[in-house]
Amino acid sequence: MTQATFDDIIAEVKKVNQRLESIEKALTSMITMLMHEEELSPEEWKELESIEAEMKNGQSIPLEELEKALK
Repeated sequence: MTQATFDDIIAEVKKVNQRLESIEKALTSMITMLMHEEELSPEEWKELESIEAEMKNGQSIPLEELEKALK
């Protein structure tokens, strides 16, 4: 019976990790392809553009204020 070395074990763990990453990428790709696309209204696009501009300017609000605004 052959005794596995530490390097052999590490190499095998790395291979398993690579396989898992590959499976994760494939599943993510499949989910993305199967997701329903939403169409945005011109108002929604305008709101998204406004939010993006605020983010680029570094504007933010406390989470508590946002929660109040959404209630």
